[in-house]
Order: sequence, then structure tokens, then C-alpha cells
Amino acid sequence: MKRNTHSRAWMLLLSLILLGSGGGCLWMLRLSTQYNLPAKAETVDSISTQPAMNRDHFEWIPPEPEEIIELEPTYDMTIDLANVQSYHMSVADVVGWIRVPDTVINYPVMQTTNNSYYTDHTWQGQYSHNGAIFADWRCTLEGSDNATLYGHNLASGTMFHAIKNYKDREWGNAHPYIEVASLEHRYLYKVLSVNVLYGETGTEFEYWNYYDMNRTDYREFYEGIRESALVWYGDDTPPRDKQDRLIALQTCNSGASDGMRCVVFAELIGDFTDVSHYDPNEETPEARMELQ
Repeated sequence: MKRNTHSRAWMLLLSLILLGSGGGCLWMLRLSTQYNLPAKAETVDSISTQPAMNRDHFEWIPPEPEEIIELEPTYDMTIDLANVQSYHMSVADVVGWIRVPDTVINYPVMQTTNNSYYTDHTWQGQYSHNGAIFADWRCTLEGSDNATLYGHNLASGTMFHAIKNYKDREWGNAHPYIEVASLEHRYLYKVLSVNVLYGETGTEFEYWNYYDMNRTDYREFYEGIRESALVWYGDDTPPRDKQDRLIALQTCNSGASDGMRCVVFAELIGDFTDVSHYDPNEETPEARMELQ
């Protein structure tokens, strides 16, 4: 009786051991399906027997630099046509207005039957060595292919003294626009160049004698500006002849009577009579406003 009891106890113990071993195997098998054991590290000998990469047939290509697009300055028109017209009603010789941003140039433009009266008269007709800003008697602000405006270079910094700022390229790049108005329209110009030239006499390029031009004269005038430029701000886009009107601002280059003139040439962007904001980054040359 005791022997049978002892045998059953051993069998029960053996069954429990087998059952525990089976459970452990099943648990290890489950873990192996969830986790990847690290691969066996390769020996130094096995690595050295692998073929080396042949770099003689590979060419290093440097990465292309990221293109940086520089945006051009925008411009908000400021000349009030009603104000220009009120000046004209006060003095009939007022034919327009000119403004150069960040300078004192913000004046009425005068015009009479000669180019001498406003060299020593104010816009109100009072005698003064300061004179006034005036347009060449042969041109118009609305229709001429080129309009030349004159003004003194005064030590006080008034009149056209500030156009000499364009001889500094950095300043000129930051101030590319000139705003001009007639009695009926507002125009925006972009500076092409600043030139130091002999004026009136002693020069082969008589820039002041170009105002209403045929195709040949227009191209000759444009090339004359380009070739004589002290600082060229243009983008070398071929001119569209009579569609691209120009303007020239002239003053003495210094206080001496040496005949040298500082002249800023600018190209018409368009008629902004009914538009107040210009953003060149949203427009192309082909989309420029039609001239009125």
C-alpha cells in the first residue's frame, strides 16, 4: 500500500515537471516571434575577405546652391492730381509735379516758351537764383518720347541737388523710382542710369535735343545713354522704341562753371493715374500698363 502511494507521488511530480517544461518552451517560442535577436558579429577575417568598393568610377557632384530670389522694392504713388491742378490754376506755367522718394525733390514742374526764365525765377515768378524745376520748352510730360527737366544744384540741398545721390550705386538701388505727374496723369519711372556729361556745348551726345524721335533716333538716344553711363541701373532689356518713354533730370555736377552736368535718365513703367500701388514682383515687362 505504501509502495503504490509512493509511485503515484513520483508520477505526479514527473507530470508537473513535464507540464512546466512544456509551458516554458511555449513562452520562449512566443517571445521569439516578437523580438529579433541581434545577429552574430562578423569576425575580422570574414570582413577582410569581402570585395572593396572601387571608387575610381565614381564622380562627386556638388549640391546645387539654393536659388535666392531678390525682390525689387514696391512703390506707393503719392502725388495728388487735384493738388497739381490747384497749383496750375494759381500759376498757369505749372504743368506737372515731380517727386523723388527720400529727398527734398517734391516740386511743381514749370514750363514756358524758353529754357531761361525759370533758371532765376521761382515757380511763383519771383526773381531768385534758386530758380525752379522746369521742363524743356520743346517737350511735353504726356506725349514726348523723352522729357528733359532742369533744376539747379544748390549747396542748401534743394532743387535737383539730390539727384547726384544716384552716383552712389547702393543708394540708387534702394531708390529706383521717380514719380512724375502731368495735369491729368500720374506716371512712374524706373531709373536707367546716372551720367556725367558736358552740357549744351562740348559733347557729341546732345541728349537734350532728343524729345520726339523716330525709331532710329530713339535707339541712338538709348545707346548714347548706355555708353556714357557713369552708373547703369538698367537690366539691358531692349527698349520698345516709342512705347518706352524716357525722362532726363539735369543739374550741374558741381558748383563750378565747368560745363559738366549730372543727368539721371529713367524709363517709364506706366500710367498710374488710377492705380496707387506698384509691385514689380507681380508683373512682367509684357504686362506693363498700356500708356494712355
